[in-house]
Amino acid sequence: MLAVHFDQPGGPENLYLKEVAKPEPGPGEVLLKVAASALNRADVLQRQGQYSPPTGASSILGLEASGYVAEVGPSCQGPWKQGHSVMALLAGGGQAEYVVVPEGHLMPVPKGLTLLQAAAIPEAWLTAFQLLHVIGEEARLGFCIFSWTGGWSSCIP
Repeated sequence: MLAVHFDQPGGPENLYLKEVAKPEPGPGEVLLKVAASALNRADVLQRQGQYSPPTGASSILGLEASGYVAEVGPSCQGPWKQGHSVMALLAGGGQAEYVVVPEGHLMPVPKGLTLLQAAAIPEAWLTAFQLLHVIGEEARLGFCIFSWTGGWSSCIP
């Protein structure tokens, strides 16, 4: 299978496609045929040599992806079947044709979203949602939202 790869830290010019072994799902894992993968700050930092993937995680970039269930590993207990459209939170490996995902890190793609849109939800959007709605409500904190690309920002008491 093909995966985004780099041999030494640096800029995007160091990225290239490389043929690597297709992963196989182990117990409790699902093999995802990747349709789309998002690019996150951690991916950029990893490419620059400033972030190491967690122990045992793939060195391939990509912390979130969407696609189709290609294979369900042994002892999986979830509802996943071959062909299901899913999005996944990953420790790495999303910028490849296939990635192995713990079944608990898979989520169905919400109705009305494309696979391209769904790829940006698991890491970035759900992190923001958790911070605003779970942690913020528990702590009863006010917060500010800033748009780094311009446009809008707001503070909520």
